[in-house]
Amino acid sequence: MEIRITLLLLFLFFTSCGIQDGRPDGVFIRVQNNSDVNFTEVIVQSGNVENGFGTVMARSNSKYKKFEYAFKYASVWLLAEGHQLNHNASVKEGEIPLKAGYYTYRVGLNSANLTDASLVFNFVRD
Repeated sequence: MEIRITLLLLFLFFTSCGIQDGRPDGVFIRVQNNSDVNFTEVIVQSGNVENGFGTVMARSNSKYKKFEYAFKYASVWLLAEGHQLNHNASVKEGEIPLKAGYYTYRVGLNSANLTDASLVFNFVRD
């Protein structure tokens, strides 16, 4: 009886994580804060799909969010210690949407002085 309950719980866990047959069933993206300041009100748009990531603490990752589809490039809006920053990206013509899997948008700052800083964006396949 305990084995059945354990197997049922494992099944529920893996199906709720977006994994089927060992492969993800969609595009999952997280934001990595690659700076020394906390990011709040983080919003990411890839293609025409937008997701809110809330607060991403300094030098940490958000949880993965599922996107219907996404690209290597994304627009990002956030607040860094009250300073509004954004990175605008447009999808290049002919760009192919990402395949099902896990990805990270690594976001950092190009300056320690927030009044002069802009966002630095890198794509990482997990």
